[in-house]
Formats: sequence, C-alpha cells, structure tokens
Amino acid sequence: MQDLTLLERVYAMEKGDAQFGTHSTERLYRSLIRHLRSLLNTRRGSVPVAPDYGIADMTDLGSKFTEESVDDLKADLERLVERYEPRLHDVKARYTPKPDMPLAAVFSLEASVRTEHGIVPLRFQTILDAAGTVRLKGEEDSGDFAPW
Repeated sequence: MQDLTLLERVYAMEKGDAQFGTHSTERLYRSLIRHLRSLLNTRRGSVPVAPDYGIADMTDLGSKFTEESVDDLKADLERLVERYEPRLHDVKARYTPKPDMPLAAVFSLEASVRTEHGIVPLRFQTILDAAGTVRLKGEEDSGDFAPW
C-alpha cells in the first residue's frame, strides 16, 4: 500500500474506500503529485517539527536569478524530494530555461518509482514563478505524471 501516504490511507479507511488495500499506478501518481505540490509550495521554516521541510523563499527570484542560484535550486530540489518523498528514487533536477517565461525557473525533475509493474521512470516539469509558487506541469489538466 505504498501508493498512498499515511494520511491518504487513514482518509480512505475512514470513508470506507472500496479500493483501499489495492494497488493502482494511477493512484500512486496522483498521490505523488499531491505530495510534491504540497512539499514544493511549503516555505522552509514554516513546519516546526521539520525546519528543513519545503523550499527557500524565492519571491525575489526575478532580481537574483543567476547561474549559481540555478545550481542551488537544483541541489535543493533534489535533496528535498529525496528526503521527504521516499517513494521516489534517483531524483535528478535539470534546469530547462524557457525564453517565453523569463521570470520563472523551470526544472525537469526526473526520478523512478516502484510500482506493481516494476520500476517506472518519471519526468515532470516544475515551474517556480516570480511569486514563489511552484506548479507541476499537467496539474491543470489531469493532475498526474507523464511516464517516459
């Protein structure tokens, strides 16, 4: 039942989910995207029991966006996902600049996840905008990942 977080499992038990206890790759992807969305939109220092949970405040990203800050952001994303999303392995962040988005930091986040069908590589796009909000590509559409 590693396709759901602990709180998702508790919620499923409380509402009597008929599929509780069954594994679903689609449910795993939805759970991962929900958790990553929450993790990447939490400001570091705002969770008292885990001071390193979340990303650093990037509201001034537009004025201080340098090659060094890109490297720091990549390392921070990788460290954060590896530490707080144990279902993902071999996490790699790659900067993918978008000329049509000059005030945003766009990263391709690649990882692998174990499913009932074996190890599946995943890739999704994170967009950190000038307001400090992180979006995951596809969340407006279907809310899931795009497997390779």
